[in-house]
Amino acid sequence: MGNNISNNISNDVKSNNTVNNIVSNDDGVANEQESTPNFGRADDKDATPESTHQVVTANNQFAISLYQQLNAQADAGNKNIFFSPYSLSTAMAMLYVAAAGETKQQIQHSFYYPILDILNPNSAALYNRFNQPSVNYQLTTTNDLWLQQGLTPNPKYVDMVQRYYGSGVSNLDFATSPEPSRQTINQHIAEQTHGMIAELLPSGSINSDTASVLTNSIYFKGDWQMPFVVESTTDKPFYLFDGAVTQVKMMQQTDDFAYTEDKRTQVIQLPYQGDELSMLVVLPKSKNKAGMQSVIQKLTPSQISKWIDTLNKQQVVLALPKFKLSQNYKMKPLLADMPIVFSDNADFCLFNQQFPLKISDVYHQAVVEIDETGTKAAAATAIVMDWMSATISQSIEFIANHPFLFIIRDNKTNTILFLGQVNKP
Repeated sequence: MGNNISNNISNDVKSNNTVNNIVSNDDGVANEQESTPNFGRADDKDATPESTHQVVTANNQFAISLYQQLNAQADAGNKNIFFSPYSLSTAMAMLYVAAAGETKQQIQHSFYYPILDILNPNSAALYNRFNQPSVNYQLTTTNDLWLQQGLTPNPKYVDMVQRYYGSGVSNLDFATSPEPSRQTINQHIAEQTHGMIAELLPSGSINSDTASVLTNSIYFKGDWQMPFVVESTTDKPFYLFDGAVTQVKMMQQTDDFAYTEDKRTQVIQLPYQGDELSMLVVLPKSKNKAGMQSVIQKLTPSQISKWIDTLNKQQVVLALPKFKLSQNYKMKPLLADMPIVFSDNADFCLFNQQFPLKISDVYHQAVVEIDETGTKAAAATAIVMDWMSATISQSIEFIANHPFLFIIRDNKTNTILFLGQVNKP
C-alpha cells in the first residue's frame, strides 16, 4: 500500500479543521459531538474558465459513456434510465485524490479526469456555482466523508476534500454499529434531497468491515419559464418500442422555443425561470428502437454542443408527457473497467495507519418529477470502502409520444447535471 499521497496533494495545504466525532447513544443513534467548521465556499482561486471547461468535458463524457452502457443492457428497451453524472463523478473525484498507481490510472480512465491540479480547483468552482443561492430555482450539492471512528485520517487528504469539495467529515462506528451508521448516512442524504431519496444505502450495504463511505447529493427544483396550463393536459397515446400503446398524461402548449433538428432527431430546449438552467429534450424522428439506437450510438459531447449551437427560436406545438422516474443502480458491474479499484490490489490512502482499502460497492439513486409547473430532481451517490482480507419557418410539431432522451444542464458551463431516457412514462 502506498503511504504517501504528496504527488496528489499540494504540500502547501495546511489543515486547521477538526473531524466530527459521532458515536452511538443507548438507542444506537449516532450523535454529533463536535462540529466541523463551516467553510462555505470551496477553494476555487486557481480555477480558470478554460480549466473548468476541462472538468465539465470530463463529466459530460462520463455521462454519455455510462448512458450508452446502460442503454446497451439486454432489457434496456423496457426500462427507463435516469442518473446524475455530476453526483457520480464528484463522489469518485473525492476518492481519486487519495488513489495512487494503477488504482489512480483506472479511475482516471473511467471518469476522464484531467490532472489533479486542474480537477480540484475547478471542481471547487462548479461546487460554488451550483450552491449559489438563486431566486429562480433551488440547486444544491453536498459532499461528505464518513470515517471509522478511532482511526487517524490522513490530514492532507481530509484537508483537500474539505478545501476543494466543501466536504463534511464525520466519524461513525461502522465496526460495532453498522446499521445505525447506515441509518445516519441515509437520514443525512434524505435531508439534503428534501426527502426524494430516503434510502440510498440498502440494508446490508454497511457492515463491520466498512472503513469509510464517501457521499454526494444533488437537489434541483425549478419552475418552467413557460409553464404548461394544467387544463390543457389530456390523455394521449404513447408508443412503446415493443409496439404496445399506453395512455399518458400529455402536457401541451404552443409557444416560441429554442429548437433544432437534423435527419434523425428533433431537439427542443425548455428553459427554467431565470434562464440559467434548462432541459434539452431529444426526440428521435423514428418511433422504433433502431431510430433511438442510431441517436445513442452517435451521441457525443460535441453532438450535444452542436445541437445547442444550432438552436433557434421557433413556434413549436409542444406535447410532453408528465412523468416521474426513480432509478437505483449498483455501479460496481457498470465500472468493470476498474478491476483493481474493487480488488485487494487497490491503493488508497485515507488514513495515517496502513490499512489496505478497496471499494466494496458504489450506490447511486436518482429521482425526477416533471409536471406542468416545472421539475424536481435529486440524486445521491455513496462509495463504500471496505478493509481487505435545422431552421424551419412554419409552426413545428414536437410530439413526444414515443421514447425520448432528456438532459438537465447548467447553461453557463454546459455541465450535464442529470441525464435520462423515458421509455415508459
